[in-house]
Amino acid sequence: MSLFQRFRLGNHIEPLALRKDTNGAPFSQMTDIQDIFPGALRFKVHGVNILFLENEQGQRYEPKRIAYYPDAIIDVVVATAPLDFPAAPVFSDVGTVSLSTLSIHPLPPKSSKVVTQFASPHPTAIPFGQLVGHPMSALSSIGTNISQLQHQLEQSTDQQSAHHQQTQRQLLCMMQQQNAILKELAASKEREEQMLQEQAESKLREEQMLINQQETIDRLIIAQQRLEAILVQNYELHEYPIPRLFVILPDSYERWDPRNILAERFRLFFLCECGEHCDANAGSPSSPGQLTIAAASHTTNPIPVKNSLHLAKHEGYELSRPTEFFDRYGLYLLGMLRILKHCLAVAAVVTPAVALADNTVKDVMDGVRSISESTMKAVDASIDFLEKKLDDHGTDDGVVGAYIGTREEEDKFSGLAALEGADLRRLDSFLRNKDADKILGNLYRTTTEAGHVKWVCLDHYRQIYREAAMASFLQSVETNGGTYDPYLGKVSITLKSSTAAKDFFSRLSQQAQSVTALEATFNWSFGSSDLVLLVDKIAQSNVRNFELDLVGKSDRRPLGSLLRPGKGRYHSLLSLLSNTKIKSLTFTSVNFIGPRTSGFPKNYRPSLLQSFRYLGCITMWDDARLAEIISHCPQLVDLRFGPFAYTSSGTPKVDQAIGTLSKLESLHRYHLYSSADNDIDGINGNATPYGSVALSELVELHLPYLTFAGGLLESAIRRSSAKLETLILRDYDETGIALDVTYILGSSWLDTIGPNPFFARLTHLELLVDLSLGSLQWLSRLLPSLALVHLGVGKYTVGFLAHVNLESLKSLTLWNIETGSMTHAAVAHFSTGCQVETLRLHKNSVSNDLSGLLGAAPLKRIHLANANKSDVKRFLQRTRLSGLQLLAIDDEEYDWDIEAVIAAKNAALTEGFVLQLPIGIRRDVHEVNSRDVHGSSTKLARCHVRAIQSEAFSNEYFSSFISSYSL
Repeated sequence: MSLFQRFRLGNHIEPLALRKDTNGAPFSQMTDIQDIFPGALRFKVHGVNILFLENEQGQRYEPKRIAYYPDAIIDVVVATAPLDFPAAPVFSDVGTVSLSTLSIHPLPPKSSKVVTQFASPHPTAIPFGQLVGHPMSALSSIGTNISQLQHQLEQSTDQQSAHHQQTQRQLLCMMQQQNAILKELAASKEREEQMLQEQAESKLREEQMLINQQETIDRLIIAQQRLEAILVQNYELHEYPIPRLFVILPDSYERWDPRNILAERFRLFFLCECGEHCDANAGSPSSPGQLTIAAASHTTNPIPVKNSLHLAKHEGYELSRPTEFFDRYGLYLLGMLRILKHCLAVAAVVTPAVALADNTVKDVMDGVRSISESTMKAVDASIDFLEKKLDDHGTDDGVVGAYIGTREEEDKFSGLAALEGADLRRLDSFLRNKDADKILGNLYRTTTEAGHVKWVCLDHYRQIYREAAMASFLQSVETNGGTYDPYLGKVSITLKSSTAAKDFFSRLSQQAQSVTALEATFNWSFGSSDLVLLVDKIAQSNVRNFELDLVGKSDRRPLGSLLRPGKGRYHSLLSLLSNTKIKSLTFTSVNFIGPRTSGFPKNYRPSLLQSFRYLGCITMWDDARLAEIISHCPQLVDLRFGPFAYTSSGTPKVDQAIGTLSKLESLHRYHLYSSADNDIDGINGNATPYGSVALSELVELHLPYLTFAGGLLESAIRRSSAKLETLILRDYDETGIALDVTYILGSSWLDTIGPNPFFARLTHLELLVDLSLGSLQWLSRLLPSLALVHLGVGKYTVGFLAHVNLESLKSLTLWNIETGSMTHAAVAHFSTGCQVETLRLHKNSVSNDLSGLLGAAPLKRIHLANANKSDVKRFLQRTRLSGLQLLAIDDEEYDWDIEAVIAAKNAALTEGFVLQLPIGIRRDVHEVNSRDVHGSSTKLARCHVRAIQSEAFSNEYFSSFISSYSL
């Protein structure tokens, strides 16, 4: 049976056979539809207007065509309501008379007069055109004829005669004509009312258009005022993951002796950036009497800090490694202490709840209180010590810039530069007693209208946002099983119906101005209209960071979209790029974005997006579209792609487009490749897979391009060596090609280890690749001088364990390391004590070496992947689980025997302990509901187990040690 499409006009449905184009794609032609429904102009599916198909030049076909929508009925929209005259007798509710209700009386006998009147059949029939053209006169004539016929029937005596029956038929015909005219009059009146309504709506649209034009002009004026600030502002959500204003004070003022600095204990206190000094336009000039901190970038104006600056209500953080800390942050601290002294002098600082006042005053000061003389002396002593220390060692500090001490008191602070993002992220390693969940100083992150990040205390946070509206919104979030993080202003939610999505996004746009980050998952058979609603409501909200997961399957090819590429299901999502509020955009499982969208218009304005992540399978149909997206986002600072799932001998367009990004700082490539044998054409020509500028973050989870001296990867490392903070390289295919990083050093690389070595800014290093002998030797010499927070080693680089600086190390990855491969030097090195909190083991054989390596490390997160059952059990038996927050086991061999080992240590587990397992590999074990609510001696309680997608394990692991991974 041939394909057909059903069309509907009112209650009338008609099937129409489909035509096919040269490619065999079915479609409906406009002329065919108008043959059945004259006057058809537009068409709708589920209330959404559908678009006419276009050719390769972007022009509509003639005659017009519409796509085939299987299992759907297309509604026809006409210019005016059709005149629906019944073919059979139709009686309306107005003026309807049933034939059975007519009173027919016998005619008087011998009524020759009446008989002769029947000789002329249908003498009173009126043409239908006259009924429509002159309805009122027709009604009058029909009324007269009906009266005559009724009179004749009353005079008729023979009800069975032919004349009597003919008179009845005439009467019935007259009544049908009367009903038809009444129906037409009613329809005409309805059309007239509709026309008046359309005129009124048109007038309202014109008035609204004038209002919109004026609003557009106003917005343009505002945009012109802020354009320069938007274009030059730092990528603050990336650069300021923690509060940036802080001071250091001794644990006890009276007992503090600046002459014996190494014997003293210090605490770090963060400052609230809001209060009276909080200004939406952080770049505005300072007012008289106002202290300022100059931004790190010379292109921005000073940061205003008025005298209302106050310390956060927090007990502070104990400071580890004070000597190293003062060497790095001393100049910045000196300036901040001078600001603090100025604020103390005018009694505008709220003292923290520690021993900051006399020993006789132990209560927490909630407002502005007098500061004791000993407090002022302690601050003065701190300033004197720092000034002497900086004078002795010079003031050339590459972290915070120079300070000019010869200016007047008010001008002294203009030389103090704000810390860069790298220094803020490194600050985390100096804090000894950090809060859980990275919540520092009880401060909340907010974003101003201009996009600037502010960390404020709870009191000021509540002043900024309306609590009542938020309460209603949060109730909606909780109803849908979502979560809200007030410290980051982030909502994470999974929506399971179109109704729930409409309610949530409506509330988001109207009630949740404090929400600046949104992670939304669509877990139902959504339509294009749902995505249109999403885009519109996001534009009305205050969301700056948006993550969208459509739970798409990469192995299900959309044949319809492939056969009919163009404006498809996901096309509306491209409008998010033109949203000037959004700074970070993440697409997860938004598969086949190429055929499901169309190209950008020629006049499309460049996007202001600063972070774009496409975490899904990239096919041959997506390459060109993603390259086009990159080319329209010149402000990108952070870019993450992967994996690439097609083979080609040519260079992917994505790898060509990355080189156009002049502001790129962070690049993550997840298995981006174009051929299995690493033979990509154009390697010396148009390929720029690692960009063309120096990077601070480079993650390459595959080696698609050949590595050699002067290769693309080596060149990227060389130009970024002085800036790199994160370098993660993995060679999953184990090509056997050795990477040579000494290429960046030249021939005299053995003599390059000094006070300012290459890679001096590295905090995260993971090398799961084969390295040349020279590279291994040079990096082994370099590692002790680096304050690494994370280190990842494999079978080629396991020797680095003997050289890493353990004081700052918080995260460790051991990848495919065989039993006995760890050297005695590495075990002995770690036996001195380490502070590793996050550990990932991948295909590792558990041995005594591993147990000795970790020892009594304060592990909080453990990730196990692709290890055999016996190794997992042995590791869990030997590992101390007290204090553990997360145990992620991504392994299909996990069974109840392994869980029994964990359950046996149930008494040592924390209340918030979570065991993560992959979804659906083994339903009897990996399903959360397979466990009791309270657990048992062999099974964990249900609240301690969480099942996630397998691909989410890596994402969650990276986010555990890369602070900028999840914005």
